[in-house]
Order: sequence, then C-alpha cells, then structure tokens
Amino acid sequence: MWGGLFFMCEFEKKVKDKLEDILKASGVKKAAADGEVKVGVAVSGGADSIALLLALSEAFPLYVITVNHNIRSAEESGGDADFVLKVCEELRLKGRNVSCEVVELEKGEVERTADARGAGIEEAARFLRYEAFEKFAACHRLNVLCTAHTQNDQLETVLMRFLQGSPAEAAAGIREWREINGNSNAGIYARPLLCVTRTEIEEYVASRGFGWRTDKTNYETEYLRNRIRHKLVPLLEEQFPGWQRAVLSGAEKAGEDASFIQSYLEKIPFVPGNAIPLEVFSAYPKAIQRRLLLSACNKAGETARIPNAFIKEILGADGDFSKRFGSIEISRKNKQLFIKKYTESNTDLVFSDIIEETGTFEFPFGNLVVFNYKEQNGKGYVTVQAGESSLAENIPLPFCVRNARPGDTVLCADGSEKKVSDVYSDWHVALEKRSLVPVIQLLDENPQRIKALLAGFLGYKDWIVKL
Repeated sequence: MWGGLFFMCEFEKKVKDKLEDILKASGVKKAAADGEVKVGVAVSGGADSIALLLALSEAFPLYVITVNHNIRSAEESGGDADFVLKVCEELRLKGRNVSCEVVELEKGEVERTADARGAGIEEAARFLRYEAFEKFAACHRLNVLCTAHTQNDQLETVLMRFLQGSPAEAAAGIREWREINGNSNAGIYARPLLCVTRTEIEEYVASRGFGWRTDKTNYETEYLRNRIRHKLVPLLEEQFPGWQRAVLSGAEKAGEDASFIQSYLEKIPFVPGNAIPLEVFSAYPKAIQRRLLLSACNKAGETARIPNAFIKEILGADGDFSKRFGSIEISRKNKQLFIKKYTESNTDLVFSDIIEETGTFEFPFGNLVVFNYKEQNGKGYVTVQAGESSLAENIPLPFCVRNARPGDTVLCADGSEKKVSDVYSDWHVALEKRSLVPVIQLLDENPQRIKALLAGFLGYKDWIVKL
C-alpha cells in the first residue's frame, strides 16, 4: 500500500477513505491480486479532476489518462492535455508515483460518431471517452478507474433527471461505483469525490499551489445541465435554504427503491427477443412491465431514449396492435407480445394533419397532446406537447403538424429563416430519425412558416421560436 509515505490533509484523507469504502463495498479489494489494488484516474484538467489526482497521489501509485476530444480549438483541447502532463510531472518530482497517458481522438471523430449514433456531440464525446477508459483499464489491468464527479454534479444530475421525468433508478443520481463495461472482472469506475463540494475542491487545489483549466462551454446555457447550474441552482440557493440536503436525501431513497425493483427484475426469466406470453406479462406490476419493455427495446438495438409516452401507449393498448418508435416495433398477436428491431427504413415515412381543436392525436412518433386553449383578440391559441419534454406554447389554431420536406425552412428568433436540414445536421439527428420529428407549421399567415421542430422527446433539442 502506498499510503502513509506522505502527510495527508483532511481533504486527502476524506477522499482516500471514501475510495477505500468503495473498494470494500464493491468487492474489488478482496478480489485484487495479493490485495494490491491498481488505481487509475481520469483527468481532464478541470479543478475537480486535478483535486482527485492530487489527493489520490498521496495514497496510491496512479495510472492517469486524459482524453483530447479535438472538438475545441487545438490551443484549448491540446492545452488541457499538456496541462495534465505538466501536473503529473510536478507530482513525480515531488516523489509521487504517477504515470500519464494522453489519448487523442482524430479530428472529426466525435462528429462522425454523433452522426452514426444519431446523438449529440456531448453524448458522442462521452461514448468515445469511456471507450478509451475501458481500453486503458484493460491495458494496465486496473482494478479501479476513478472519475471526478462531485456532490455538485450529483445535485445537478438529480435535478436534471427529475425535470426529465426519469424513473427511480435514474432519479437516484450518480452511483458511487459501477462495473466497467458491465463486467465484474474488468474492474470498476469509482467516484470518491461525491462526498465533497466544488467549493471544497477549489480551496484544496489552491492550497496545494496548483491551478486548473476551465472549459468555456461550461458557461454556455445551451445544455440542460448548464442551465440548471447557472440558473436553477442560484435560485434554489437564494430562496430554499437546505435544498441540497433534501435533494440528496430523496436521491438516496430513490436508490433504495431502485435496488429493490432491480432485485425483483433479476428473478424474472425473461429473454429479450423471444415472444412474451401476454398472460405472464400482464400479471406483473406496471412498474415491472415498463422496465421489461425498456430493457427489451434497448437489447433489440434501440440506442435512443425511449419516451415514456410510447411505453404508456403500449401498456394501455387493447387487442392486437403493431406500434413503432425509431428502429423498434412492438406488437401483440395471438396473446403474445413481440419486441423486435424494425428493418424497414423510416426515411420514407410521411405524416401530415391539420389540428383544429384540443385533444390527443396519434402519429408515428407517438402522441401529440394539444391543450391549454385560450383566446386572444378573437383567435384561439394552444400549447402543443410531443412526448414528455417537447413543449411549444401559444400556437394559433388551426395549425399543421407534419414531418419535414426537402427545402423546408424554420423561423429564427431574429426573423430570418434556416433550412430544417441544416438544423438536423447541427443537432446530428440520424437520417432514420429525421422523419419522426414533428414540425409545427402556422396556417394563419402567408407564407405558412414553420415555427417549431419538436425533437426533444427523441433526445435532441427543440427549436421553438417565440413570436
């Protein structure tokens, strides 16, 4: 064991003790060869990961990995990697046993991956980053790879998942540890900083005489997490003292509920891809039915987030049916339930309808809910919702809902227009998903312009112009 060679301050002891607790709880320490645990650390150059690196270097020999995603300027992303290398070198000069490896992704690799996965840049960068982590852990036969998620990250995650209507297992927030690639023999990811705040971290790093790098995108409010961090959290701090304790307590209870549900699920002899007898499926509680459907969709190859509205629609359907979302088809026939990959391309899918009143309307993408009718200057206005998260307000009746056509443009906030196809490209919406995105076209003006693109329920963004 490396610990004991250097004097450890209170912060460092807190982080070391938390990692020791995680190693015991996960069984890693017991399983490690000769009881010697090999520890890796993922370091980006930010204050959180630098604090993790400094603290653990006082207790363990460390294998450090930093990933250059090449999605920012060479000066920024390359500068981050150089900074991490420099910190590691300084620690070695101080007698710490630290090695560092830089993984540099090819320029454009994140963008290509986003297109291929039908997801955004953030999701693609995370996918490639964790892919690099898995290879790094396997190469060095690590027992644990530590990441720098903090108590602040935990609070933001719980708030974000609450706003997204996530189930108990997601509402529990970030777990202290999980298996690498779902394989108990591949080691674990550990988050020993979940017990400390960002303020504690910055004070600690400064006290050690080190600095850190700041990613400018952390201040952009385009992403939900950043909006929560810069807009919602300050409001909660001002108006609701003690909110952090309440949120963390709720997350802990959600985690306990999730563990119970998972233990129940593991007892069910269910093989995704096989037909499920309706009599057997219907006997389970609704919470279990929903999770079985989600698991089957994911294992059938659907990588996009499955909207809860789609699952509710399946659970509430009567008689034989066949319903699709993305690349998944769920059908019921002869008292059997089938979940499979749908092979026909969605690119030829066409839908269009004129909405003249409130109500719930069924489309290939799921249900469109029109509600909150009000009148203004003799004209009726409504709120339109696709899925659980895509919401457009003050839409004049009647309006047209359809998917995009070649040459379509959408209104911008400054009154100009942008090609819908360019918006989809910016969002990295996969080609097979584009025909599922409903657009809202105004009918009370000439020309009849597109005011909204509702793609949020597919895991992308919404484009909604307020006129």
